[in-house]
Order: sequence, then structure tokens, then C-alpha cells
Amino acid sequence: MPPLSTIEFDVDARGVARLTLARAEAHNAMNGVMYDEAREAVRRCDTDPGIRVLVLSGQGVTFCSGGDLKYQRAQAARPQSERLAEASKLAFWLRELDTLSKPAIGRINGPAYAGGLGLIAVCDIAIGVDTAQFAITEARLGLLPGMISPYVVRRIGVPAARRLFLTGRRISGAEAAQIGLLTEAVPAGDLDEAVAREIDMILQCAPGALAANKRLIEYVSTHTSADNMIYTVDRVAEMWGWEEAAEGMQSFIEKRKPRWQSASS
Repeated sequence: MPPLSTIEFDVDARGVARLTLARAEAHNAMNGVMYDEAREAVRRCDTDPGIRVLVLSGQGVTFCSGGDLKYQRAQAARPQSERLAEASKLAFWLRELDTLSKPAIGRINGPAYAGGLGLIAVCDIAIGVDTAQFAITEARLGLLPGMISPYVVRRIGVPAARRLFLTGRRISGAEAAQIGLLTEAVPAGDLDEAVAREIDMILQCAPGALAANKRLIEYVSTHTSADNMIYTVDRVAEMWGWEEAAEGMQSFIEKRKPRWQSASS
């Protein structure tokens, strides 16, 4: 990857990738450069067979304060075609995170506002600090939480979304867990241990099966019961021929750990 200015990205020997928003001086506010750099990092996660899981976090005391207001104000003077191109960057990044073939864990190290909640909403698992604050603040600034709205509404449901979108109300990490935005809220000192537990469980699973499970969840949550019957029967019949399935069942019979091969999407 080329030199990075708004994120940090590294991969350890186990295949754990870490994408860290790295604009601590701006509370990790997102701008066009960050979208470009982060999308390239997610692309690598999706295509590199050695990467097993992605951990998304923020530098400093804030996870993400949303879209950079200076960046957003600068868009007003640009032609509509250029505005569309810039707005699309966040839309694509969210979709690429949401459909990533590897599990994505949010290590939510501090407060998140506006677009930051969109990033949380596309993580498969989101562990956050219980005392951190979270809010959808766009309406208070005369703005619209456009690109994040499908993911946040899906995550927390319409009633909770209406309250947050229409009031700008701030909630704690504990309440964010109650409404489903966070998977779990923990004390700040326990955050890394909680994330590590999730990573360890993921690394015990078959890479190809994880990718297939993510596709399964997406399909069955967006199709009819009739479509789902056909799809799931087809997938299970296909699954019985997988090398991973053979290895997984054989390792269970032999009472040993399975020997998974790294798998790309």
C-alpha cells in the first residue's frame, strides 16, 4: 500500500488486520482522503488470503466524530457531479465493510458521532467502552445522515433510529449495547481483552465457512421464505462437498484441532 496519512493499517502473523482511523487531532473525523485510504485497506483485507479478520478502531480518545465539517463545507462550491463522486466514497466504503468476506470487529475505543455510528453499524461485532457517548447529530447541524442510515436503521431498528435521528440525543455505551448498536459494552480497561476473545473464537473457524456464513446472513435477511428455502438447501448440498467440511468433521472425530487453509473470498 502507498504511504498513509489518515489511517494506520497492519497485519500480524495470525492474519489479524488492524485498520485504525488516525486523525486523532481531529477526533478521527472522516474526509475524502480517509475514504480512499480506508477503502484500499478493506480491499486488501478482502483479497489477501492470509488475512482472517479485520479490527477497526480509532487513534486517541475518540473512535470517530463523523464527517470532517471543513471537508463537508468545501463541497458546497463544487459542481453536483463532483459532490456525487465525493458522497459516493463513504457509501462505497460502508458497503465494502458490510460485505467484507472476513469478519469485521469494531474496537470502539471512545465516543462516536454521526458517520462514526455508520462504521459501527457495518461491523459484524462491535465492542465499545461503556462510558463513551454516541449520537446521530446531523439534524442539529442542518444535515442528513444519508449514507449511514440504511445500516444504522438495520442495526438498531426503526423506533430507536427515529429517536436518535430526530433528537440528536446522546447515549452511553451501555445504552448503545441495549439497543443493539454495540454488541457489548465494557470498561475501558477491559476493551482489548474483550476484542481478543472475539478474535480467538474467529480464528478457530474455517475461513471459507465464515465467508459463506456472511453471505448466508445477507441473503436470508433480504429474501422471502420461498427464496430462502431454495437457497439454503442448495448451500447445504454444496457444503457437503467442501474440503473444509471434510476436514472439520474429520478433526472432530479424531478429537484434534482442524487444519484450516487460508482462503480468499
